[in-house]
Amino acid sequence: MGRTDPVNISMMFNGRVIFLLLCCLTHLSPLLAQDRFELFFTARAKSRRIPEKTVSIVQSDSEIVIDGILDEKAWSDADIATGFQQNYPSDDSAAASGTEVRFTYNHHSIYVGITCYDELPGKYVVESLKRDFEDRDNDYFMLILDPYDDLTNGFVFAVSPLGVQLEGLLSGGGGGFSPVSSSWDNIWYSEVQKNDSSWTAEIRIPFKTIRYNDKITQWNVQLVRNDLKRNERSTWTHVERQYRPTSLTYSGGLKWDTVPPPAGANISLIPYLSGSANQDMSVNNQVQFEGKAGFDGKVALSTSMNLDLTVYPDFSTVEVDEQQTNITRFELFFPEKRQFFLENSDLFSDFGFRRSQVFFSRRIGLDAPLLFGARLSGQLGRGFSMGLLNAQTSKLMREDRDDIPSYNYTVATFRKQIFGRSSIAGIFTNKQAINFDKNQENGYDFGDQSRHNRVYGLQYNLLTPDDKWTGSVYGFRSDDPVHQTGNWSHGTSLRYNERNISIFWTHEYIGEGFNAEMGFFPRTGYFMFGPYVSYQFYPENKVINRHGPTARFFSYLDGDWSFTDRQASLGYRIRFENTSDLEFELEDTYVKLFADFDPTRSWPEDSTVVPLPGGSEYEWLNFSVEYQSDNRRDFSYELRAGLGGFYNGTGLNVSGRFTYRIRPVFNLALSYSYNSFDLPDPYPDGSFWLVGPRIELTFTDKIYWINYFQYNQQSDNLNINSRFQWRFAPASDFFLVYTENFFPEGMVTKNRAIILKISYWFNI
Repeated sequence: MGRTDPVNISMMFNGRVIFLLLCCLTHLSPLLAQDRFELFFTARAKSRRIPEKTVSIVQSDSEIVIDGILDEKAWSDADIATGFQQNYPSDDSAAASGTEVRFTYNHHSIYVGITCYDELPGKYVVESLKRDFEDRDNDYFMLILDPYDDLTNGFVFAVSPLGVQLEGLLSGGGGGFSPVSSSWDNIWYSEVQKNDSSWTAEIRIPFKTIRYNDKITQWNVQLVRNDLKRNERSTWTHVERQYRPTSLTYSGGLKWDTVPPPAGANISLIPYLSGSANQDMSVNNQVQFEGKAGFDGKVALSTSMNLDLTVYPDFSTVEVDEQQTNITRFELFFPEKRQFFLENSDLFSDFGFRRSQVFFSRRIGLDAPLLFGARLSGQLGRGFSMGLLNAQTSKLMREDRDDIPSYNYTVATFRKQIFGRSSIAGIFTNKQAINFDKNQENGYDFGDQSRHNRVYGLQYNLLTPDDKWTGSVYGFRSDDPVHQTGNWSHGTSLRYNERNISIFWTHEYIGEGFNAEMGFFPRTGYFMFGPYVSYQFYPENKVINRHGPTARFFSYLDGDWSFTDRQASLGYRIRFENTSDLEFELEDTYVKLFADFDPTRSWPEDSTVVPLPGGSEYEWLNFSVEYQSDNRRDFSYELRAGLGGFYNGTGLNVSGRFTYRIRPVFNLALSYSYNSFDLPDPYPDGSFWLVGPRIELTFTDKIYWINYFQYNQQSDNLNINSRFQWRFAPASDFFLVYTENFFPEGMVTKNRAIILKISYWFNI
């Protein structure tokens, strides 16, 4: 949290004047960019509505059997999408690997027929048979659908030459840092056949699986082929290599012979049963047995609006988090993996910046079990989307700490497209304690939380038709019984991305009293600003694909407008033709501590530790090198090493990953991190290992066994998580999970559990 020291009034006044001037300039920058190029963008937007290529989709009057063989009459009659263009390693020629794609449909599904020609000898590059594979490490064909024709959101379906599936949701126009969320899960069907000089695939996507506008006759579509054997990525329409192939800006058109048919009655019920045995040695040595039942539900209110329900959800089988060592002063970020919170998550989570979010769904159910939840989301007319989420947690009784009251969580959002692909969005969040001891109503100890907490505000998102300009401007205010002043925040970001140069600017102001308990704000009470610039050279040789320098500068100012943090770096990155990467960076860091700080994180529990004193200032240099090898090989590795200062001492960091595969059934990945620092007496020294071997066995594309071992020296913990999954029917799973935590010394068990769970997807 930020400081609460008194602030000099005159200094505060002068600082606010400077601050307001900076705000005016940076807030106007995206608007000026919008205005300066308004005529140009408008013209481009109109022209972009006529895509570079179109392919027709015509209704089939015959049955199509999904067997991977394109022998039905519908395929011979279908229009063909061909003429793919290289996106990597270059973007100025036709693809060497030929690809043909056909579309048809009937009253209940879309069908896609794919032919991927492959004249090169050797095995396909497929890391495993596990679904939702990493796209960069596999051969695949990917279908991207934008069924709203808004060039902003869409659905992703991909299949590998071995028949492994990947599905995901696309947001933010598809050109951002992480545009595809592959945690989304739904029902669709595919089969693959391998031939001597090609592989073919058939895909069936039920209309009930996707949300779409059934009043338009042209969707946006992009087709992507990754051929790692040839080291080539290609797209149906031309996408320059500085942009992601998923960018909807450059998508083609899928032209329907009439408006798409309605999905019809679309209600799904996914019940589950689970049983577990738990043993916690810190409480007693008794084994406690528990049985649970609950369900998820999906109700399509229209082809573009969906109601999702969950009652007594069980997240015990969700993939375990990858642990991190924390020698910083702030909370670490872990991504959301729970299925209920993922669909249309961009409507709720895209407020604020990547590490300062107004709504962070992992806050729900973090301290107490989730009883039920409901989410209404989708489009209400062209270019207008809305989301409404409500969730309820139970009261938690604890023997060693204060009880946690029952909370109700509500989030309401809207987004309206303006100026083409840009949008204006609003959010309201409310966290309300509804169950606590009324006899202690005025003195109930909520700990770090409040009886109620609300945040509301607006955000403008800039996204130009050609993807060159992106950015956002936001303003939010919080409300709770404790923080009555300084309870607002705002920020601006602006990015320009061209073939050779990328420029990014950001600033944020987070008030001392801004409190977003449903969000992710590791610190408050600061003003942050900084640019980032990178330049790319594209040499014409067969060794280096591109290279260039980077420069970054970020500063944090406290409430009295004095610098508390400053970070400046110069780097150079080289991307080799074989997909490996090499990067160097020299970084200068300045920190003024606003509170006592112990980087070992053992103080104040350990009273013998002397923390670095609050108010002290430190500056140090650090040099780092990072290398990532060719991931196409059976053995690959990543290595990062940093050496230099650390506060008033020295520090060393080594981290990375080793991967060995026996494709496609065995995958061993050993991630590691070693952080060491040496501070002068009387301050603490520290050295922490974090080692995490992960062993994946994929017996078929429906049966996986994943074992994760994580040794975290900082938290004095060794964790084993063994997860067996059998997908016995579409979106229906059997899980068997064993987890145990140990004290590493002597391998003394802290707690252990075994969980069995089965779920089945019914279409009603």
